[in-house]
Amino acid sequence: MLKARLQKIGLAVCLTMTALGLSACRQDMHDNPKYKAYRDGGMRQLPDGVVSRGSLDLNPSAPKVTAQAPQNSAATPGAAAGASTTPAAITGEDGFPFQITKEILDRGQNRYNISCLPCHGPLGDGNGMIVQRGFRRPPSYHDPRLKAAPSSYFYDVMTNGFGVMSSYTDQLTPEDRWKVAAYIRVLQLSQRANVAELSEDDKKKIEAAAAKTETKGGNTASGGHGN
Repeated sequence: MLKARLQKIGLAVCLTMTALGLSACRQDMHDNPKYKAYRDGGMRQLPDGVVSRGSLDLNPSAPKVTAQAPQNSAATPGAAAGASTTPAAITGEDGFPFQITKEILDRGQNRYNISCLPCHGPLGDGNGMIVQRGFRRPPSYHDPRLKAAPSSYFYDVMTNGFGVMSSYTDQLTPEDRWKVAAYIRVLQLSQRANVAELSEDDKKKIEAAAAKTETKGGNTASGGHGN
């Protein structure tokens, strides 16, 4: 009698545990909900503002040749510095897809100092700190070949790389590449600008800098003789 009663209790406990176990196993655990590739919502979407690497949007071609505007920009070789504060955007293979302004040149200088200066140097003569440590020296921007090269050439080199220089598309946006190219034109002009064509303020700054350099050099020389 007792044995039969214990068997019934054991059976009841087993049935209870089985019922609890079955209630915990939902159907969606058997048919695991998941996204199917190429179905609605199945492909992960890029966040807003992100462009996949290798997209053609990162490599636009040079500006199309249209009406040629007067080359009065300080970023254009042969142009007089300070000729215009808001020059027109030059089109064609030697032009830029925007108007050259001080803000654009400041941005170009900023990006140049970060990405280009270590090899090309502050003057663009290829004497950067990495070169001084034994790295292969890049050509100077002041070589006749590069002074005659169109602005789109520098953009192309930054986009596709050249020689030991790799592509900089992952460091410089298309817009910044054009701005760096504009600043390269400034560097080229800075080493061969006609002082007579500068504004009076710029002439005074140059004279003050030259006087400061001469004074500093004279004090150093005097100090050397004194010792």
